[in-house]
Amino acid sequence: MNRGEAVEISALATYRPVWADKRGRRMAGNDEDSATLAISSGRLLGSHLASVDRVVLVGRRPDALLGTTPEVVLEGLGLDPGTPLVERLGGAPETLDALLSSAPGTLVIAIDQKTPTASAAALVGPGPVSIERCGQVRHSVPVRTVPLPGAADLLYDDPRLLRERGWKRVIQGLADDLEPESLAVAGVPEQEVRRLAPKAEHGVAEVEAASPLLVLACLSDVTGSTRLVGVENGHGLAVRVTVDGALPVFVEEREPWPAGAAQTPVGSIELPASLAAYERAFEAKVGLKAGVCPCGTVHYPPRVRCQTCGSMYSQSLKPLPRAASIYSVVTVRAAVPGKTVPYSLAVVDLAGSDVRVLAHVTDHEPGRAGIGATGQLVLRRIATRAGIPDYGYAFQPEEQS
Repeated sequence: MNRGEAVEISALATYRPVWADKRGRRMAGNDEDSATLAISSGRLLGSHLASVDRVVLVGRRPDALLGTTPEVVLEGLGLDPGTPLVERLGGAPETLDALLSSAPGTLVIAIDQKTPTASAAALVGPGPVSIERCGQVRHSVPVRTVPLPGAADLLYDDPRLLRERGWKRVIQGLADDLEPESLAVAGVPEQEVRRLAPKAEHGVAEVEAASPLLVLACLSDVTGSTRLVGVENGHGLAVRVTVDGALPVFVEEREPWPAGAAQTPVGSIELPASLAAYERAFEAKVGLKAGVCPCGTVHYPPRVRCQTCGSMYSQSLKPLPRAASIYSVVTVRAAVPGKTVPYSLAVVDLAGSDVRVLAHVTDHEPGRAGIGATGQLVLRRIATRAGIPDYGYAFQPEEQS
């Protein structure tokens, strides 16, 4: 196959949720979904986001690409709402292809909703790491089927066929001429990589769209050339990864916390939704923006009338700081419609601001975060109303105490 031009990567970010199942695998919290996972990794890039002029979201599950995800992601990342955003359905090969087909200034975010859960973001642009297409193979191996839309239960699953006629054939077809390159595999569980490709030096537990970017993060400090093979069923795409210097890699991976300690499901009750209210509050709520009056008064949420000078419709939106500390906190243990209990609810002081915000405490065992605890506000799904995810900000303490 003809090899295309090399694509450079200027920055990389990876995010793994704090919660872990009984096998130690990271899993999304009950307030996380595809949009919040994408934002969690994307925001780690910080000042690098200023150069983003296009966004590509890659996910394996159709439900990850439905609803208001594009608008929420753009607002949550602090990007202009007119920024082009493309959604691609696929796994590891799709993520690599998205990188190879992207121009400088493109932010590629890949999401693994399936346990083990992760998300990762790569910014295409001048940088010390480049990738170049080496080859691609496709075999028809429909070894897994799931009910739609986006249900997790498998209707059909043949692990042996997947391993022998899918993964094995793809890896052999794309990694048979390695010398002098080393090998890394994405999209296949790490324990299977060791069996199918003994020469492989790098692998990760995640197996969906985020896995190639997670492997790239591992390769970022390995100077030289590595063949990275992205695999999904019988489809594979190989790229040559060349590292010529230090790549900025931003990682959020806190010490794991047992998911059972904070996620006790409660019978769900359908909550009504007001789309008009959702639309009115969207920018301020999802972007964490306050209304600032010309007189200097700050209102959150924004108001039509300034409480200080009485002026009408004169406020402009301004982003609020996300660093915060707990002013007061309570733990709710009684059943609440649409919520899992117990959970902690806090009033937090925003650093450098007179604004206080009411937010639930996330990524922390309920009842353990006390007054004075410091942390930051992060975007989370606070409820689902009439099937529509409702997003807002939660307080994430700095660490489990």
